[in-house]
Amino acid sequence: MNKIGYVHHMLTGLGMAIAELFGRSSQEQTNLFASYIGTEIGKLLLEKGLVDRGMPIKQLIDVLADELEFGGEYEVTEKDGMVTLTIKKCNVCPMKAGGQAFENTVCPVPGIVRGAIDVVKGTRGKGYAKLKPGDECKITECETTSEVRS
Repeated sequence: MNKIGYVHHMLTGLGMAIAELFGRSSQEQTNLFASYIGTEIGKLLLEKGLVDRGMPIKQLIDVLADELEFGGEYEVTEKDGMVTLTIKKCNVCPMKAGGQAFENTVCPVPGIVRGAIDVVKGTRGKGYAKLKPGDECKITECETTSEVRS
């Protein structure tokens, strides 16, 4: 296992804890918890100069996916003002990375992406995820953010 594998298993453990504590609302809770992780990652990416506030969201998601090694096979596409991260071979999926099957989803990626975008862009944007653990997951964000924080 490479060193990032430890982080992937840490996120699996977080998902397991959230699923046990919150049951059916586990994905919403995971999004909330993971958005705080994304905020810290976004700050780090800004400090390192890997991203900037004027960067298009598509490019920002590309940097996030690459730096955090979300997926061994992924693509970032843009259509009609929406940017979609499609992960076909995920390195973070609790089912794939940790071998854990859950009644509901507990993916940290949508929350991490949301938190990082919000801190980098200074926004409170909107997005959604279509998660099919062990198969293909899509995380979609608006290219233009709806609400800018002052």
